[in-house]
Amino acid sequence: MELKNCKFENISKVNFDTIIDVRSPTEYNEDHIPNSINLPVLSDFEREVVGKMYTQQSQFEAKKIGAKYISENISKHLDGLLSNKKNNWKALIYCWRGGQRSKSLGIVLHEIGWDINILEGGYKSYRKNVVKNLYEDALFQNIFIISGYTGTGKTLMLDQLSKLGAQVIDLEKLANHKGSIFGSQPNGQPSQKKFEGRIHHLLKNFNNHLPIFIESESSKIGYLKIPPALWKKMKHSPHFELTSENDLRAKFLSTQYPELYNDTNKLLNKIDLLEEFHRSEIINSWRNLIEKRDFFTLAKGLIEIHYDPKYKNSTNYRETSKIQEIHLDPNIKKNVAEIANLILENANKIL
Repeated sequence: MELKNCKFENISKVNFDTIIDVRSPTEYNEDHIPNSINLPVLSDFEREVVGKMYTQQSQFEAKKIGAKYISENISKHLDGLLSNKKNNWKALIYCWRGGQRSKSLGIVLHEIGWDINILEGGYKSYRKNVVKNLYEDALFQNIFIISGYTGTGKTLMLDQLSKLGAQVIDLEKLANHKGSIFGSQPNGQPSQKKFEGRIHHLLKNFNNHLPIFIESESSKIGYLKIPPALWKKMKHSPHFELTSENDLRAKFLSTQYPELYNDTNKLLNKIDLLEEFHRSEIINSWRNLIEKRDFFTLAKGLIEIHYDPKYKNSTNYRETSKIQEIHLDPNIKKNVAEIANLILENANKIL
């Protein structure tokens, strides 16, 4: 059995037990092929040492110290995550561009007797595929947008649709951000590359004959940009618009940001970011509501003065692409579930 090469477009045709990324932890954390594990043959420090020695001192000495590091790390992996693999285990290995790092581990594992493939072109071939699909090609999937003013329960609707077995791309979840000035989440946002990789993975694995539901968004979620092909598709996709009374929306919003309501200093800092959009007396009134912990009145004020005017001025979606306007109370789970069933049924009828 030979050490084989595998093109990225053929990965789905081969039943690999494990996909191994042998790049350094920093490279892996920035972005990686979904569902791959990180077994670095060089740590970040070791990679830096070898790189400097290669360019500044001696290529021969750099290769020697690199081989030492790689051998030690492969030994650790064989004692660790690879120690319990059976003789029929099959793996795909990749590094930056399918070079020495992936081959160094691949040769050892192949000689042991495992069925090992090297990803031709490495991570770069995967990234090239992502860019082609999300930047250059036109998307052909059946996408439906869940639109509506802030506080109408759009994200809640996506979650309910997912529970019904529908195909959903929750961009805010993938971006780890709720999509507004108040939307930052613990642990920060992923890299742009990782965000795009998550979207690409979902699109590639969905059934193209069934609807895909996405919440209406602006072109950026936090600091992450929705990739151009998807953004263009979203702007021209049919949408279901959710509506609800302001009091119901305010009640809903006053329960959706516990991390801010429990830390009023953080909430005050967020309000300060709105100073360039609103008069000082409005900002001060919102600050007073926070001090009083009157989050319902605060939410209602933000809806009427900040969010709704902003939404009305948005040109993200055309009125002609609206399929249906649906009223709901986002605070009642049964109502949300009923509407989700209705949306899924109507989307399937259209297809």
